[in-house]
Amino acid sequence: MRIFYFAVSLMLSAQVSAWSNHTLVTHQLVATLPQVRDAAPVEVESLNSFLLANESELEVFLSQQESWMRENLWHYAPRPEALEFRAKDKENDIRTRFTHAIRINPNAKLPLYLQLLPGDKRQQPEIDFALVSTLADSDSQGDVQFVQLMPEDKVAPLDVVSTASVEPDYGLDIGLFTDSNTDYGKVYGFGEQPFGNPNLEYGTQAPFHMGFYHESPIVYAFGGFLKRTYPEYRIQLYKQLSEFAFAQGHDYWGWRFMGWGLHYIGDFSNPYHVMPVPGNSTMETLRVGLLNMLDFPDAQNNAIQLASNRHTVLENFQSLVMTQAYLEQNLEHPTIQALTRHDEAREFNNDHIVTVMSQHSYDMGHDIHDVLERTMPEKYVDDPSVEYSDLNARASLQETVLNTSGEDGFNALVHIITDLLGGFSDNGASYVEAILSKQSSVSSQPEPQVAN
Repeated sequence: MRIFYFAVSLMLSAQVSAWSNHTLVTHQLVATLPQVRDAAPVEVESLNSFLLANESELEVFLSQQESWMRENLWHYAPRPEALEFRAKDKENDIRTRFTHAIRINPNAKLPLYLQLLPGDKRQQPEIDFALVSTLADSDSQGDVQFVQLMPEDKVAPLDVVSTASVEPDYGLDIGLFTDSNTDYGKVYGFGEQPFGNPNLEYGTQAPFHMGFYHESPIVYAFGGFLKRTYPEYRIQLYKQLSEFAFAQGHDYWGWRFMGWGLHYIGDFSNPYHVMPVPGNSTMETLRVGLLNMLDFPDAQNNAIQLASNRHTVLENFQSLVMTQAYLEQNLEHPTIQALTRHDEAREFNNDHIVTVMSQHSYDMGHDIHDVLERTMPEKYVDDPSVEYSDLNARASLQETVLNTSGEDGFNALVHIITDLLGGFSDNGASYVEAILSKQSSVSSQPEPQVAN
């Protein structure tokens, strides 16, 4: 077991982010769902305002929700009783009581803002990345623009959902484990971090953004820690909170919580988030771990480096081609069309999070590995002596792929990303429509809502 743990855990430490800008992949999906696209503008509301207006109802709702989680989720870590939300009619600590009850980073910024699409311009003042995220590194955001909103502004639900779908990458899941060196991580009940690198600024979010639900029994036998992943918890948490907010008449937070949940469904569309090491067989991973235990660490170090490079180069390419498509307003681009809804969404069932939503990209894990090897320069994806991020190669990556593998290779890479995004479109639409169908069926005096 220790062999498998060390091999896989360290490899996963390099694979924390999925798509680098979730707004790119969420916007077109919700823009083509009439229930979102045509919804009336909603009034912007601070988190504190929402919480204070619903404090008594939240106490009941969050208690019911915790009971439901314990009964229904796959390998759930129960919330400690001391974190139960209590209505105290005190404004000064209500945000802390809430963030502790839903076990997110209490230092998350959660400002009132919008994240714009490439080429979009708004009249609102721009704000810096530091006001949006707890993370210090803003380089990966490129030219992303943020604009400030104010309470009582009117905003389109489409913009709220698109913006919110990125927020879990801005610090919501940072520092939640007992070995995260945070006061809140010591009391949240998740134990020690099961995998990933807790010393990396963003590394502690890995178990909340990766879900390994389709491995063979031998993998779970050697690596039971792989079951300690929490995207299902987050998807259900925010689905139910969205339904609650809508039921209470606080639509801004209904849309925002919906966007938070869509983030993790978007993560599921990336194979590096649903299988331990795409391209490696179980036996290869065990071999690497065995060599490491015998004090031959090179094989493991090489595997970690290759996984990191492949994940990053895939993410960079996807971001570049989609950014260009939006700048050119090319809604016929294959990646945009993959997110454009034409059919009715599949009916959402709670067990789909584990059984369906990550299956498509899991099945494509080895395919994406093969396509990257065929289309990228060897030093980007097959040379463990290279740290891809140090090459400053991102800006010219599209041209590099064309020079390396021609238009056929370029198109093959676009095609497989398009296929992955199509999976997100199906799963995301199912999630959105489940929330909104719940909204339309609540009574005039709704009870606190939990999932069916």
